[in-house]
Amino acid sequence: MNRLLPLLLLPLLGLAPKQPQPASQTARRLTLRINGEVVKADTLSSRFFLNSDRALRLNVVRADDPDGEGLTIIIDRFPIQAGSYSFQEILSGRNRDASYRFGKVAAYSKSCGQNTGSVMITGVDATRHWLRGTYRCQVCEAGRGARRFTLEGEFEYPVEQE
Repeated sequence: MNRLLPLLLLPLLGLAPKQPQPASQTARRLTLRINGEVVKADTLSSRFFLNSDRALRLNVVRADDPDGEGLTIIIDRFPIQAGSYSFQEILSGRNRDASYRFGKVAAYSKSCGQNTGSVMITGVDATRHWLRGTYRCQVCEAGRGARRFTLEGEFEYPVEQE
């Protein structure tokens, strides 16, 4: 019992382990799965851009190809608020699509028979210029024997002005 007494005094001395601190204001969280397989995303090369016409462009770059294009998703007329932004709205005149390039693979959401995909924004921090949410899309190679890729992930990421 005498050996345990110093351990009981640690909280009183302020030396006990503290609760985990919240993530840094500059932390970037970004995941990528291709057909269910986890692929490491490059958080330094990946970028989210919002231009003056309110078009949001998400560019998720693979860690094993930091100079490549990776996945690009475009949401035209983004209202800068939480909500679901579906690719089906391309038919209504809005430009919402995705493309994926890795090595010799080039695939586009518009090449798929059904242009399924969406970006779900679950959090907007306008003062820090951050977005939080998820994305999911299908992109297809063009031509015979074309492959279909399902790309999905989560993000909490800064948005830059373009």
